[in-house]
Amino acid sequence: MSITIKFPQNEDIFLEEGKPIVVLGANGAGKTRFSVKIEELNDGKFNNWNGQEDLLIHRISAQKSLSIYDNISIQDYESSSKSLFYGDTGQYTNKINSRYKSNPATFLLDDYNKALSLLFAEENRQLQEAHAIDKNAILNGNDRPSPITTVVECATDIWNELLPQRRIDLKGNGVHAKYHNERYHGKEMSDGERVMLYMICQVLVLKPNSLLIIDEPELHIHKAIVNKLWDKLEGIRQDCVFMYITHDLTFALSRNTEKVLWIREFNGTDWSYEFLEASDYSDLPYELLYEIVGTRQKIIFVEGEKNSYDHFLYQEIFREQGYHVIPCGGCQDVVKFVKSKRAYQKLNSIEVYGIVDRDFRTDAEIASLQADGIFCLSVAEVENLFVVPGILDIIEEQLGCQEGTAQIAKEFIKILFLKNKENQIGEAFIKEINHQLTLKNFSNKKLTPKDIKEHLDVEFSIVKIQEFFEAKKQQFDAANTTDEILKIFNFKELSKKIGSKFGISGNEYPQRVINLLKRNPNDIRKKILNILSEYIPELP
Repeated sequence: MSITIKFPQNEDIFLEEGKPIVVLGANGAGKTRFSVKIEELNDGKFNNWNGQEDLLIHRISAQKSLSIYDNISIQDYESSSKSLFYGDTGQYTNKINSRYKSNPATFLLDDYNKALSLLFAEENRQLQEAHAIDKNAILNGNDRPSPITTVVECATDIWNELLPQRRIDLKGNGVHAKYHNERYHGKEMSDGERVMLYMICQVLVLKPNSLLIIDEPELHIHKAIVNKLWDKLEGIRQDCVFMYITHDLTFALSRNTEKVLWIREFNGTDWSYEFLEASDYSDLPYELLYEIVGTRQKIIFVEGEKNSYDHFLYQEIFREQGYHVIPCGGCQDVVKFVKSKRAYQKLNSIEVYGIVDRDFRTDAEIASLQADGIFCLSVAEVENLFVVPGILDIIEEQLGCQEGTAQIAKEFIKILFLKNKENQIGEAFIKEINHQLTLKNFSNKKLTPKDIKEHLDVEFSIVKIQEFFEAKKQQFDAANTTDEILKIFNFKELSKKIGSKFGISGNEYPQRVINLLKRNPNDIRKKILNILSEYIPELP
């Protein structure tokens, strides 16, 4: 089954029950206010207590109280239901005033005890109905029905499955937990425990065929549990649609949804939004696509992995320039993803560039990449940025090392370079040959194998190949200064090996550079950034 939802641009959207919707967008794009508008357009009681009750839009705000009262006041089912879903409607006003006090986007919801009250009221109703059916079976001489599983028992089972070390006790219309035979009141539970029970209650008491909007569903819940919790709740309530508003990309990916709702921007009155079918962006991994649409900053794809030293360094370098840095593997991945993103017209509003290591690239290769929005460092590898001369001088000063320590480190780089030069020339030479081969375009389909062989014999004669080798050897032989060496020296462990020259461990050295960028007075940070700017490409 599906439910029809009216969206802000006055179109009808069909949402299939049992299939979640993930809402993504940058901070300030108006995601929460968008969900309020969905509620206003579709819930008949939002503005009018006498409005139709055909569709319930139940929205769980990120702004909510997690306080559990000492005593839960249990009302009849109808009163408890109205209190939770529409607010304290003693005067029968409307949902926006009764539930949200006229501030639906920012009001701090205090409905935990209402959810518990409805949970217990629903169990009372279930038990009364089961008792009537059982009694009728006895009076008519029929087989007695099997015992039912009440909504409270279901909540207990979900909790105990996810947190077997801390059992929940909901007997007697109260909330208690048990840990190592110690029983304590629900108000003493941790934020994570309380929010988990809160979500369980909200979902289990939801009316069938409803749209449940959850803002920040992962808030306070341990990452080891959050996906399992929502998997379980979605599985139980296949008669509803779950709409998640989240910034947590791991959680967004865990929903296995076929499409996401991308909120581009909000101008205070209207929204720019659309559904993105992930299958339409097959050249971009889902995680990368979600991260792209989840930020309003310009984006830089770089080599490496998240939370590595080079990732932290890039973040600090480009933080003040308004770029969001995304590591995405190797050089080929950076090139592929930048080109792929630029091919998707729907993503044109997002600026994306790439930065890759210089490696052994020629000037022609660098220019070709730059034409596609991919820029090269002025050093062989990003790790070399940690040991450029100016940074070595600052580390000597900041660590209080003996004068001349930085110079010793520079000499060490040269010694290490000379020791590895022969291998480095070989690697550069092989890469140049591979590059030259990629430049050959045999587009004439009439060429025979003999024709191609003769062409290659000319283009890759012994003399030509020797010229390629000599050119690389000359380049490496001419490198004498630290800057010249770092421009061509591919040695990833260099930034770690240099630490011993300053009396610190290898892994500690790059972290010290990061710390100086993050924590030191602005003058030191500015000095470092000014030094690094000489080696970093200038982006548009």
